[in-house]
Amino acid sequence: MTTASTQVDSPRTEAITRRQPLLAALVVAALGAVMSVVGAVAPALDGASRGFPSAPLLAVLAVVPVAVAFLLLLRSRFGMAAGVLMGAATLAPAAVVLDLQLLVDPSAASRPELYFPRDLSLPSPSIGLWALLAGHGFALVAGVVALAMSRQEPGSAFDDTGARGIEGDSGGSDDSAAWRRRSVLLAFLIAVVGACGLLMAPFHSSDLYLLARNAFEGPAVELVGRVLSAATLSAGAVLLVVVPREVTVAGGGLLGLALALAAWGVPPLAAALSMTSLDIAVGPCLVVAAVLGLLFVATRHATDVTVSSTSPKGTRLPGGRKLELATGVFASVTGASAVLGAVLPQLTAIGSADAPESPARWLLLAAGGVIGLLGLAMFVTRVATAVRPVLSVAWVGVPLAATAVLDTALTTGYTSTTFSPTQYGSPVDGLDPLGFGPFSSGPGAVWAWLAMVGAVVTACCSVVAGVVEREDAEDAAADEVSGEDGNGIPDGVTTVGLRMLIPLTAAAVLAIAAFGTPLVTAPEYVEPGLWSDVGTPTWGLAAAVLVIVGACVLATRSRPARAAALLAGVACVVGLRAATAPLVGGEIDGSAAGLGLWFSLAALAALAGAGAVAMTGRRA
Repeated sequence: MTTASTQVDSPRTEAITRRQPLLAALVVAALGAVMSVVGAVAPALDGASRGFPSAPLLAVLAVVPVAVAFLLLLRSRFGMAAGVLMGAATLAPAAVVLDLQLLVDPSAASRPELYFPRDLSLPSPSIGLWALLAGHGFALVAGVVALAMSRQEPGSAFDDTGARGIEGDSGGSDDSAAWRRRSVLLAFLIAVVGACGLLMAPFHSSDLYLLARNAFEGPAVELVGRVLSAATLSAGAVLLVVVPREVTVAGGGLLGLALALAAWGVPPLAAALSMTSLDIAVGPCLVVAAVLGLLFVATRHATDVTVSSTSPKGTRLPGGRKLELATGVFASVTGASAVLGAVLPQLTAIGSADAPESPARWLLLAAGGVIGLLGLAMFVTRVATAVRPVLSVAWVGVPLAATAVLDTALTTGYTSTTFSPTQYGSPVDGLDPLGFGPFSSGPGAVWAWLAMVGAVVTACCSVVAGVVEREDAEDAAADEVSGEDGNGIPDGVTTVGLRMLIPLTAAAVLAIAAFGTPLVTAPEYVEPGLWSDVGTPTWGLAAAVLVIVGACVLATRSRPARAAALLAGVACVVGLRAATAPLVGGEIDGSAAGLGLWFSLAALAALAGAGAVAMTGRRA
């Protein structure tokens, strides 16, 4: 009798032991919520006032994710509780960067829920700001602990159905795959809508000291924070669906992400409704719509798993082709937007003066043409699979060129759209009210903004399609060949990848040099760079370098055909960089090719060598 009792209690004791780290994560998250409540109540800056009584709202938004996770824990929904903590931590790094703007220059921050500037003074930080930063840090730590625990084997302490005494896992592997297929694209598209809202102006303002600007018009710290929030929201919505082993963890992750996103969208709406000097803008409305959409996807996961349990074993729902078509649509729209941004005037003259044109407009035209053609190729079934990896890298050419075009508009003109503030009114006496001169930004600048947003959306959609394609290929290889390496689908660096290491390393180093040194030299002309003369184009250069290095690393772990396609995408970006010399240099008097051109050509030669090795491995 004692032996039987021991056998029954042993699995339960082991499960309780495994759940203890989740309890620790929840305690850390609770500490973070307490610190965030302190930051909501205490002043963020010495002697500063808020635009409206925001403390109760901020406190509720900080406590809700932890409260939801705790209630799920009480109901023995351990996997979903862990997912909520993971999702709530997704936007924490971006929140830290955004709050740092109050530390660097509070007069440039658009955060009326924490600070309402009355003049151009710079108050020193107070206990409220430090508490907010600590709260974000605790939330991030709790999410990391929950992520580590949720990576246990199926049937462990995070198997919610097992915790309720139901035999089997949470719907079975086929059910999990079915739910992920139905949810990943929908969650991604919803997150993209929210990301666009995060980049737009939080409200319209008629107050002289409280500015309402989009992400790209604000100070550098705020720009990094908001761009990081948009990127982590889009990527997090995908990763929270495809990474967790249990469907319940994935559903909880989307729920936590939605609750964290509410803290970004609700305060600006509340400020616009409470303050007479503010009006509601489109951006926060999109963010709130994304919150509701993510809640819808998260709360439907249990129903989806139940419905899919009747499907035959081994059945895979179609999804890869739909993702390829979606990628083609976004890429085509992005290419068209880039072309319009290049051919339409980026600046318009207010008076009789002639508006200058950006010398980088032809570079944007070339980038739009490349990504547009690749997008159209995605509609051809026979070549879509081969083109998709190229598009996963080539998209960064649009931000590379668009930031150079927008540099002219931002330093000479001024954009007045839903992406920008409109509180400054009309120009007086032919001069821009911000002091930029007798010019305003034209329609080309607006289309360039939209092209950059479309390029990011295209990249995310292409990556999701790649994840689905890789999953299908691994499943097919496992069905056909048991115990082998998956027919060339690697878990690490492949044999072909080892052969490509030398040319790939050379290509990556040469590409960094090509993007870090000037392509065009001319008297009285200084080209913005990665680490010198930093300006708006620097962000495009940095994004291109990161994508190129990441693609070179990924190529060593990919099948030969996919590696060759990735390198083709890298060659497109490096070739676009090399094209800067003739396309942009032709618009500048006295221009000559700089050192970056020769580095670009050398990088293309190294990429050609690596591509030849990949193609040889493919034939083998």
